[in-house]
Amino acid sequence: MRFGILVAITLAFPFFVYGLVKLSGAQSVGGASGALTLVLGLYLKPLIYLAFTYSTGRISLGRARTIGISPMIGLSVPILVLADLPFGTTFGSFWAVGFSLGILSTPFPASLIAAVILATTLSLLPENHEPMTGRLERLYGVWKILLFIVVGLGLVGILQMLSLWFFGATGMNIRILVMRIFSYLRALLIYPTGLLLAFAVLSVLLVRESRQVRTGGGGHRASNVQVANKAPLFGQPNR
Repeated sequence: MRFGILVAITLAFPFFVYGLVKLSGAQSVGGASGALTLVLGLYLKPLIYLAFTYSTGRISLGRARTIGISPMIGLSVPILVLADLPFGTTFGSFWAVGFSLGILSTPFPASLIAAVILATTLSLLPENHEPMTGRLERLYGVWKILLFIVVGLGLVGILQMLSLWFFGATGMNIRILVMRIFSYLRALLIYPTGLLLAFAVLSVLLVRESRQVRTGGGGHRASNVQVANKAPLFGQPNR
C-alpha cells in the first residue's frame, strides 16, 4: 500500500510542480520558473521520500515483531528504501535536479525493488511459531544471506551519498573509490538482475514452505523435525 502511494506521488509530482509554478506566476519572470522547479526537486522531493522511508520502517518493524523474526530484517526495508534516495529524488523531477547533484541519468532502483520484495514477503509470512522443518530452516538461512548481501550493497550506496554531503570535495574521492568497489561487487554478484531474481525466487519458496508447515502440508515433513530443534518458525520471538 505504501509503495503504491509512493508511485502515485512520484507520478503526480511533475503536475504539482507545474501547478505551483502557474499559481505563483513564476513563469512570467525570466528564470524564476526554473529556479522554483529546481528548489522543489532538491528539497521537497527528498523530504517526501524520507517521510516514506520512515513510514515503511515503522510498519516493517511492527510486522517483524508480529511474526517473531529478528528486528534487523524489519529494519532492512527502510535501509533498502533509503539506499535509492538518488532515484527517489531525480525520478519525476526537473532534469536540472539530477544535474546539480551530479546524477546524469536516473539510476536503476535495485534496492527499492528489493525492499518491495522483502516487504511483500514479510506481509505473506504466517504468524506462526511452530518448529522449523529441515527444508524451511535451510531456505530461511539462504534467504537471510541473500537479504543481507542486498542490504550491504544498499549501504554502499548510502555511503556514497554521505561522503558527498559531509566531506564535500574530499568526499568526491571517497565516492569514486566506493563506486569502483561497488562496480566490482556488482560484476561478482551479477547485481542487480541475478541477485534480485534469486532473492525473489527464494522469497516465494520461503513463503510457500512456511505456509505448508502452518497448514500441515508436506505430510511427512513434521515427523522429520529433530527433537533438538525447538526454535520457533523464524527464531526466538520478540517479547
